Amino acid sequence: MMDVLHEICRGARNKNARVIIDAESQHYQKGNFLVGMELAHIYNRDGCARIYNTYQAYLKSTAATLDTHLKHAAEGGFTLGLKLVRGAYMSSDERSLIQDTKQDTDIAYNAISQGALKCEIGRFGAPRGLSFPSVDLFLASHNRESLVTAHKTHQSRVQLGLPTVPLDFAQLHGMSDDLSFDLVQRGARGDHTPGVYKCSTRGTLGQCLAYLMRRAAENRDAVSRSSDEYRALKKEIRGRLGFRR
Repeated sequence: MMDVLHEICRGARNKNARVIIDAESQHYQKGNFLVGMELAHIYNRDGCARIYNTYQAYLKSTAATLDTHLKHAAEGGFTLGLKLVRGAYMSSDERSLIQDTKQDTDIAYNAISQGALKCEIGRFGAPRGLSFPSVDLFLASHNRESLVTAHKTHQSRVQLGLPTVPLDFAQLHGMSDDLSFDLVQRGARGDHTPGVYKCSTRGTLGQCLAYLMRRAAENRDAVSRSSDEYRALKKEIRGRLGFRR
């Protein structure tokens, strides 16, 4: 298996692409992290991440896991690829491992994203703490508040000349398009423009069904977002037809 993974990583490096390892349930996630960190140690050189691990904010253990991985990145001299999600395995993960409330998950997500953008997470980057290692941040979410706040923080620090990390955003193909467009239109300065990506599934319905079901469960609040998209589409159509917006 590792031979194949190395072949994939070498190909990604040659194509200037990235390999983003998705999160799994706690039955498999430790293995994912071990493999991801081994590959990152080899391929995340020259100040950029080619390999990303996915960190789930709804797990109480994520802060400690991230602390360990930041330590490995600092000591190993490589860039940590940090993809942050809220989490999608409520039905299979042990309940005691998960944050007590949705609000706690939101707080954890925002704390990690803001901490990375400000180059200060736990003991890393803190006054009299350890130096903050090289990190590339990839925020995968449909939560407007979290992502818009992250974008504002990133741009503010760029404009003020304060330390920050490279930032990209992602949403699922067919979901929260108004948020994706908003992030694109906000723009940025020069080389510091955050990328905005859409994730598409590839395969037969049978192969993709479990993944799509998890995404549906993860995005149960999509009904509220669909009304936002409806208003955005209505406004755009009126504008293109020549009506006042």
